[in-house]
Amino acid sequence: MLRDYQKEAILQFEASESKNILLQMPTGAGKTFTFCEVAKRYNENNNKKVLILVHRTELLEQAKRSLGQRCFAIEKGVKNISHYYDFYVGMVETLNRRLDKIPEFGLVIIDEAHIGNFKKMPFFGDAKIKVLGVTATPVAEQPLADYYNRMIMPVTINKLIEDKYLLNCQVYGFASDLVASQKFKVKRGDFDDKQLEEFYSSEKMVKNVIRAYSEKLNNQKTLIFNVNVKHNQAVYNAFKSQGFNVYSLTGETPTNERREILKRFKEEEDAILCNVGVLTAGFDEPSVKGVILNRATKSLALYLQMIGRGSRLYPNKDNFIVLDLGKNTIRHGFYDGYFNWNKYFINGTKKRKGTEKECAAPIKECPECGFTLHSRKVNCDNCGHDFEEERERQKKEEREEKLYLLTKEKPINIPYDKLYELAEKRQWKPYAMLHKIQEHILNYQKKYSDIVDDEFCEAQALIELSNWCIKNNKKNNKWHKDLMIKQLNEKRNAEVRK
Repeated sequence: MLRDYQKEAILQFEASESKNILLQMPTGAGKTFTFCEVAKRYNENNNKKVLILVHRTELLEQAKRSLGQRCFAIEKGVKNISHYYDFYVGMVETLNRRLDKIPEFGLVIIDEAHIGNFKKMPFFGDAKIKVLGVTATPVAEQPLADYYNRMIMPVTINKLIEDKYLLNCQVYGFASDLVASQKFKVKRGDFDDKQLEEFYSSEKMVKNVIRAYSEKLNNQKTLIFNVNVKHNQAVYNAFKSQGFNVYSLTGETPTNERREILKRFKEEEDAILCNVGVLTAGFDEPSVKGVILNRATKSLALYLQMIGRGSRLYPNKDNFIVLDLGKNTIRHGFYDGYFNWNKYFINGTKKRKGTEKECAAPIKECPECGFTLHSRKVNCDNCGHDFEEERERQKKEEREEKLYLLTKEKPINIPYDKLYELAEKRQWKPYAMLHKIQEHILNYQKKYSDIVDDEFCEAQALIELSNWCIKNNKKNNKWHKDLMIKQLNEKRNAEVRK
């Protein structure tokens, strides 16, 4: 059964006149289920064939299972492609060698659309073919807006957690002083693989990952993401020698052996699975209790995909634990935080002259009064709380290589509950309440203008609109969303003209 945000994504796609559309949905939101439903409805309504392109065997199998007997798999060894099926699924490289054998398609769906190898396909410029790209992270060096006319974003990670479709996590940082002191070179958009391997394969860092697991995740089902095959083997050997129930999986693992390992990992509650570049997409094992990022990465997409493997719901699982051994949370922000996907979609990640590097807002929240202030402040402007003692304690823990809980720093904290209480007391009408919400958002933007931008405010407005619709029994439809953003912008422009 489709969830509300999945229905909305499908309806937006079907209503759009754009030829090439990108659908952004977070890891765990049910992307495969959603785009397979798009494929079925498109075929039924237009009587045209649909092609789905993936980049992993697991994703191919998922799509094939969902579409059933009317689906033809374009796989290695397939020399002749029948033209009598409704749906076709295959991997890019396999299909690229058989372009002269494929039938005509009305719709092409591209999973993990941020990956560069899809750009070589000839479908983007074909006027007769509609393209739907799907990704959790629309981040690429070359802007995806160069290939897609518009982007649909029906739901955020935060909303999925709030609605109990996903779980949140506790994040522990570890040995961050060691990682911070390394000067890793950057190659092809991420830290140099060889340097990372050298650092993380050292005896000190291998002992660190075992100690971290033993302290926070002992005997709990855990995924470990390592740097490369050589590093993965070193970590696997170390855990094995200590008597842990550990398995190893890489791109070189034979298919039958891979299936057996994943079966055992599913069944055994204390299993540890070391992997590199295999289980970041298309892998769904809800019983995972812990995720260890045993590497540093500059890739926001990789960071979110790794953490997302632990976010699925499971009986007696209230949250999951992330051990971040690469200072990735400091680098990218918490996985349920706000990410400006539109900026990545339009601008890409390639640095241009005259542009500044985009980074997380340098802010923190006072533990005493909740006031938001700049991260460099030593005392809270509101209550005077002293952060110096806290900072020194954390530095000491880092020097001693202990685990420490990373706490969230909220860039905006609007007291909506108090606003609704006031509305009830003063008997405001529902749409008057919308105006008050907009005014509060703009007041906070003015107060924190150095860390809160227009797009963040619009995202907050749409989240609160959803709550307003529930409270007032209204439909959270396009008309209400357009009204909310229109009125917000009108108020903002009026303030500028003053």
